[in-house]
Amino acid sequence: MRNLSTFISILILFIFIGCEEKTSTKNIPVENTTEILENTHSQHADTNRFKVHKKTVSQETTQRIQDKPRTTTVHLTDTFTLSNLKKENFTVTITNKKLTFKESTKAITLVSFFATWCPPCLYQIPYFNDLQKKYSNNLLIASILIHDTIKQEELKSFIAKNQINYYLSYNNQNNDLASLVAKTLHLSKDFSIPLTVMYVEGKYFTHYEGIVPIEMIEYDIQQAKKTLK
Repeated sequence: MRNLSTFISILILFIFIGCEEKTSTKNIPVENTTEILENTHSQHADTNRFKVHKKTVSQETTQRIQDKPRTTTVHLTDTFTLSNLKKENFTVTITNKKLTFKESTKAITLVSFFATWCPPCLYQIPYFNDLQKKYSNNLLIASILIHDTIKQEELKSFIAKNQINYYLSYNNQNNDLASLVAKTLHLSKDFSIPLTVMYVEGKYFTHYEGIVPIEMIEYDIQQAKKTLK
């Protein structure tokens, strides 16, 4: 009987402890899980709000772009007078990408912006001499001296030394002309020289920044001749 009573007492004590642990184990995870779910839901809600906000802003931005007035085209137009050491003048008119030498009868004009202190510019001189001689019926080469402080007497010696047989402008309007041409080509105002631009019957044809193979220029001259009427 004593043994039976002892067994029953131990059994009751075991059941009591087990329920308390079960209750304790049950309550803690439920509380934590509830907090995690609430935080997760909050994060998703914020994310959804952000996405909607982004979408709304995107639509508004698109609408503003569509409603924005069109930018008007800036017209670049001006006239310059070029002159060489022989006082031979050219009236040059620029209208956007069109450039005309009023007094010239040549269909193709090769305008080269250069300086006497620029080694690549000096390199192309003999090739320009050859091109001017070879295509004299159709081609006017006009070198425009820019950003150069060379004196007239020094320039005379320079022309003689290099046997330049094409037009070379020595004029205080040269820099302004170069700046406007660079704008028409969407180049930086600090563009590299030599800068050579080809026009056919006044219309822009192509241009070269820096030194390029003379074969490339001659090929383009030949292609330009094919477009002549």
